[in-house]
Amino acid sequence: MNILQIIEAIAIIPTLFLLIIVFLQYSILLFTPKKKISGKFKSSVSILVPAHNEGQNLEKTIESILNSGFKGKKEIIVIDDGSTDNTTQIIKKFEEKKLVRSVRTNHIGKSRAMNEGLKLAKYEIAVTVDGDTKIEKGSLDKLILPFKDEKVAATIGVIKVANTHNPLTWFQRLEYLYYSFYKSLCDRIDGIISATGTFSAIRKKYLNRGYSSKFYSEDIDLTLNLIKSGYKIRFAPEAIAYTFVPESLKGLARQRYRWCRGCIQVMKEHSDLFFNRKHLGAGFFSLPVLLYWYWHSLVMGLLIFLQIFLGYYTYFYIYGSILSFEVIKYFFYWLSVFGMVNLSYQILIGNFPLTLLAILNIIAVPLTYLMYFYSMRQLREKITVKDILALIFMFPYWILIMAVQVYSNREWLRPEPKNRWDK
Repeated sequence: MNILQIIEAIAIIPTLFLLIIVFLQYSILLFTPKKKISGKFKSSVSILVPAHNEGQNLEKTIESILNSGFKGKKEIIVIDDGSTDNTTQIIKKFEEKKLVRSVRTNHIGKSRAMNEGLKLAKYEIAVTVDGDTKIEKGSLDKLILPFKDEKVAATIGVIKVANTHNPLTWFQRLEYLYYSFYKSLCDRIDGIISATGTFSAIRKKYLNRGYSSKFYSEDIDLTLNLIKSGYKIRFAPEAIAYTFVPESLKGLARQRYRWCRGCIQVMKEHSDLFFNRKHLGAGFFSLPVLLYWYWHSLVMGLLIFLQIFLGYYTYFYIYGSILSFEVIKYFFYWLSVFGMVNLSYQILIGNFPLTLLAILNIIAVPLTYLMYFYSMRQLREKITVKDILALIFMFPYWILIMAVQVYSNREWLRPEPKNRWDK
């Protein structure tokens, strides 16, 4: 066996696990019924809006809350965590009209700043809306509807992308849609493990201790503590919010690095939930799948890198073909879905052998793409030319996210978590 054959043999294991996860998702979709949410539920809400240098989007966020059409009483509390742009001036404009209340902190981090805002909250349900997020009209009522069930401690809505100005945001749009759909699957098996602060609600009585400042992902830590205490976390599919995502590689990498480290921190903290028979959805599906992605990135990230560049070296470089049409075609196939199409065709006409790894990929890739299309349909999103282009060239984006996950694995080796909110 040469080194490329060895790499392909090793790649069978993570690819097989990936296919198992895909089949599990389809099994939940096909055989586990949705949890129905019907009727009415009235309550008063305290809406917390954390903001650090959100001058570009904060006004739209506040206006969307004011125009939400919420039927109950509401108060808006904006937490200005040491902003140095025009965030403070925007808050004052609304405060002078007595439309919001505010508290200013000295850039102490999101979790600590949120705890200061909680001290002002007076209503029974606390809703969190990030300072760069707009909520759709009617979504507040939909978000709190699951609280009809007394066992429900927190809810989360659908998060969509507000800005799709460049290719990087096109990928994120599809990713966010898929992630909301994935949460709807987790909801069917009581497996939601993150009531993300972007747009979620929680009974304030469970926030007496506030958000932990120990982790980057204080929202996941809170959610897992609620699960351990026997409470339910529900998904509200009709509650929709639009968030502004990073438009630069640097901004995206910083955001995902923070998220990845936060996920690792809480997985270490709540390791007792893994394969816990008291919490089947979270313990046997959601948390193991989350952990799997870090292992997958570590193994497949290295293998893919080696496959791409050893293939280039073996088939082109040693023959003096550094840059040619065939080289460009080689990388085009690797970096687009056409590579899988070409592989299938070459196997069909007998130019390539039908290996186990090829079989696994030929099954896994179409099923994964089909899930993207289905998530868009379920969330009532039209498929655009941007979406098609993003799907065709999704692979480089996956590699970028995998690279960030690989780098963040250093967090496993830290004896104590470190949380510095640096946006």
